[in-house]
This record gives sequence, C-alpha cells and structure tokens, in this order.
Amino acid sequence: MHAMTTVVFDQQQPAHQKALSKLASDQIAWFGSIRPDGRPHSVPVWFLWHEGTALIFSEERTQKIRNLGHDGHVVLTLESNGDGSDVVILDGTAAISGENATAWLPRIGDTYGTKYAGGIVGLGMDLSTMAAKFDQVIVFTPTKLTAW
Repeated sequence: MHAMTTVVFDQQQPAHQKALSKLASDQIAWFGSIRPDGRPHSVPVWFLWHEGTALIFSEERTQKIRNLGHDGHVVLTLESNGDGSDVVILDGTAAISGENATAWLPRIGDTYGTKYAGGIVGLGMDLSTMAAKFDQVIVFTPTKLTAW
C-alpha cells in the first residue's frame, strides 16, 4: 500500500461537519476503482465509517476486489440530496483487510447490524451469514475531501 495522509476534517467547516454526519448515517456510497486496463469502475456499496476509515464488505470474486489488486487508488462518493448540494467525495486508498468479515464482527457487528438491519433481512440473511458470504473487507482510507 502507498504512503498516505489522512483527511483532516475541520469541525469549524459546515461542509466538513455535514460530510462526517453523512459518513455516519448514509446507507449507500459509490466506490470507484480502476480496472487493470485503466477504465474506471463504479459500484454502489454498503459501508461503515469506523475510526476514520470506511469498511466495505464484499464477495471475493468481484471487479472491485480484482481492481484493488492492481491499483489501490479509489474514490468514495456519497449520494447528494438530489439537487447537487450535500456533496461528499473522498479520494483515497483502499486495501483488503488481513482479517475476514467474520473476524471484524466483534468490533463492528452491532453498529453494522443496526445500520443495515433491514437490508440484511431483505437479503434473507442474518449478520453472520452475510459476513460469511461477503467475507472480504475493503478498508478505505481517505486522503482528500471535497464537500459542499
């Protein structure tokens, strides 16, 4: 993984305050990565903002996982409110955690399970079966924030 600096959220900036609020509450983010041939790839993902990183559970055989093996530079974009305001775009780096999703559950399971309770049930799963299926954990570390 490349050397990185962590985004500094300035609590005095209203846009930064909104960005942190959205990171804590938004259900969906768009994860943009780079294919080995240089083309962009963007998919909606569930994520959990945890200790300055976004954690994303993924199945192993996905394009985003393959892309990270080639290039860890990614972008995470939150939904705007429909009129182009409340924009949050985070540039950064991502890597696959050395621990699978099940190993992460003791630390984040309660929070993740509460945030996505309806969606997990909608998949016909519980948190444990979901973590077993979506066993890869992408750890996204932001290096730049663009927000308004």
